[in-house]
Amino acid sequence: MRRSPPAGLPAASRREARIVLLLCALAALRVFLFSAAFPFFNNVDEPAHFDLVHKYARGHVPTGFEPIDADAARAILLYGSPEYLTPAASFPGGAVPPPVWSLPFDRIRVAFESRAARIAAGENHESTQPPLYYAVAGAWYRLGGALGLEGGRALYWIRFLNVIVATLLVWLAYGFARTLFPADGFLRLGLPLLVAGFPQDALYSVNNDVLLPLAGGAALLALLILARGDARGYAFHAGAGLLVAAAVLVKPASAPILVVAVAAVLMAVRRAPGGGRRAAAGRGAALLLAAAVPLAAWGARNLLVLGDATGSAAKAQLLGWTLKPPAALLDHPLFTPGGAATFWQETLASFWRGEFTWGLERIAAPGWDLFYGVSSFVLPAAAVVALASARGPARGGEPTAQWLGLATSLLSLLFLAGISVAFDFGACFYPSRAHPFLTSGRLALAALLPFAALYLSGLETLLPGRRLAALRWAVLVAVVVGMTASEIGLARGAFASAYNWFHLP
Repeated sequence: MRRSPPAGLPAASRREARIVLLLCALAALRVFLFSAAFPFFNNVDEPAHFDLVHKYARGHVPTGFEPIDADAARAILLYGSPEYLTPAASFPGGAVPPPVWSLPFDRIRVAFESRAARIAAGENHESTQPPLYYAVAGAWYRLGGALGLEGGRALYWIRFLNVIVATLLVWLAYGFARTLFPADGFLRLGLPLLVAGFPQDALYSVNNDVLLPLAGGAALLALLILARGDARGYAFHAGAGLLVAAAVLVKPASAPILVVAVAAVLMAVRRAPGGGRRAAAGRGAALLLAAAVPLAAWGARNLLVLGDATGSAAKAQLLGWTLKPPAALLDHPLFTPGGAATFWQETLASFWRGEFTWGLERIAAPGWDLFYGVSSFVLPAAAVVALASARGPARGGEPTAQWLGLATSLLSLLFLAGISVAFDFGACFYPSRAHPFLTSGRLALAALLPFAALYLSGLETLLPGRRLAALRWAVLVAVVVGMTASEIGLARGAFASAYNWFHLP
């Protein structure tokens, strides 16, 4: 039986709403400042993603692996910074050269056009990515043009879409916790606080990972509402299915949500009263159909133009990846204690802080990386133990939500592990034969909200009750403030860069 919301909830909700609005503003400010501080184009495929946004803004959807657009190539050369991949000491005199846009163009025209042509001749390996992010970002890019933004200002305008995404994500985190854990004040405000300070640098970039936590979180919230047995109509079920499709059409890495959708439908049917199971099954079928139709349409399109329903096989071939024979699958370091620890640590560290480099060095603090890896195991494990034993804060919350949240997080990790094991990466730089681990934690961001809820439930399990409430909040606030301070310190090179938004003419 669920715990009833505390008395006086409307007044408490108004106070909480004001706090969450403040957290939304702080998240928006953080994302704006870091998006403006980091110059274009970062090492996480930002040139390729920008090229696709540029093409979608013109109404062009690639039908295969296409060269970089000529105008996009000029922008990449004109506004790109070498600081991500080149140490300052490698430049003559140890000084980073000035931005191309600051040079007299008449003197560099011939060299500029020659290099831009070479960039435009290269294939965009992201061309087969699903369309949702690029359609949204392309429309936003067109809006910036209509407002008169040009050149580097227009590029940063695309990034500043992430400010809106971050704001919506914090509010969604509040809705997620308030809906699924209505009696848990720590989760209701702790979840939006943790999300507001989450230092994932994908939010400072032009890339389709930006929408993963928002689309994935909205889809999972709808699915968890249904899985716990709430009575909802066909419209809600169809909307939930469309949200599931939207998450996958942001990025194929969201595919584990499809498994959760099926599980949620089965749980909803099982929880329905005996006479209502047929109706519940019908509503569940509507959900799955609403999810399947957009995905089938995109898959059929890919099959026609690429010969591959997902586009993933074509991309793997372009990158030089080949599927390993079944007999070789178990011959992988992931199946050793050291390899499993490496995969966990690297994946969870990048899940929290991202993958930017600066001067060819990862923007990371070893101490914080260790904290991310260890706490991401200890706290969810504590929550799972409490769930299994029906003790602690979990017993008054939503065990269904927690279990499915755990399943979503694990499936997201298994998705990365499965790719790591299944492919021979050939001459690819990352992942590679020497280090065959796909540890890009940003690919699991669709599971951010359920993971963060499980994480905070673990903290609440270890520091339970009213007596330790102040300590719980002190720990959480210290973590968020510490992460932010570390992030600022690590990004000081970007803030000082002559290539960033603050230095544009």
